[in-house]
Amino acid sequence: MVFKLGFLLLLGCIGCVLLFFAFVERDLQPQIPKTNLIYPQMAYKMMGKSSGDTRIIIEPSCNATFLIWIITSYAGDPSARSALRRAYTDEELQTLGIERVFLLGMLNDDAKNRTHVSQEALLDESRRFSDILQGDFLDTYRNLTLKHLMGLRWATNNCKCVKYIMKMDDDIVVNIYGILEKLHSGIIEKDSLAGYSLKNMVPVREPANKWYVSKMEYADNIYPDFVSGWLYVTSSQVANQLINYAESSHKYFWIDDVFVTGILRKLLNIKIQDINKIYTTDYRYLECCIKGKISLLKCEFLIGPNGGDAELQVRFKEFAKFCHANCFIRAENNLVGKTCVVAYKEPHLHKGAFQINSIKIL
Repeated sequence: MVFKLGFLLLLGCIGCVLLFFAFVERDLQPQIPKTNLIYPQMAYKMMGKSSGDTRIIIEPSCNATFLIWIITSYAGDPSARSALRRAYTDEELQTLGIERVFLLGMLNDDAKNRTHVSQEALLDESRRFSDILQGDFLDTYRNLTLKHLMGLRWATNNCKCVKYIMKMDDDIVVNIYGILEKLHSGIIEKDSLAGYSLKNMVPVREPANKWYVSKMEYADNIYPDFVSGWLYVTSSQVANQLINYAESSHKYFWIDDVFVTGILRKLLNIKIQDINKIYTTDYRYLECCIKGKISLLKCEFLIGPNGGDAELQVRFKEFAKFCHANCFIRAENNLVGKTCVVAYKEPHLHKGAFQINSIKIL
């Protein structure tokens, strides 16, 4: 009887010790603020070299001295990558202190057959251009956040000398000279996320929509303010805060611009710098900008979609480079947004539902 009593007391003591250490360990863990982000079934932990359990398949070097330009691109569509390379050559970017890197995932057999792009072709593309960063996740919409965070982590780990990181989608047209002018002048703030600000956006709750978000994935009825994933600029320090928090929080939401520049940004209290005025949501305004070259007129728009025409990147870059040195600023009443005549089209700045004021058409 005494033996049994002693044995039970011993077990009780051991249980108390284990319980004590469990509480201590819990208290030593980083305290993550609560969010309404719910673990999805296909969640990945954000940890290790880049993000999640992501292993890097193809990796370039980084020689940037001012800005690292990371571009999300679908592995099976090299046309947009080709247009960007022809628009801004490696030699030209080097002189500007910029390094460009395309972010890719892996293609499954169906995607390879459909696009006729093999892993061997991607390896060859990497050998030729040295600008591919590929992770071992499937290249799908549901893995956009993995791709985005992989790019930020790689940039912060490998590009120690850069001041800024610019994230862009490969179907977006950009005037690099105009962006650099704003960075060098200090117009874009270092401690912010500068981009097209989106407010009061709501999750798509229609199951038939490819951007459908269930209550299990995101419980709230409205997203925090965020910037469009089309293109945004931030400092290396801000990017490092975002990726470190993503890795420590172990939470995941597949719509990347909402997760990175909305949910994480809000939790870290990083401010958004609204630079909406330099964006157009209609590629036809960029065509109007190009026509201004004849009259030596600059364009107020630096960023916009390519409208499905990858070659618009090349044409707009030629205009931008010429006008950077030779053109004049337009008068207020002669801005492209006020003089370009096009039929209104609803913009698609991100993967969700929203309202936006229509552009004035004359």
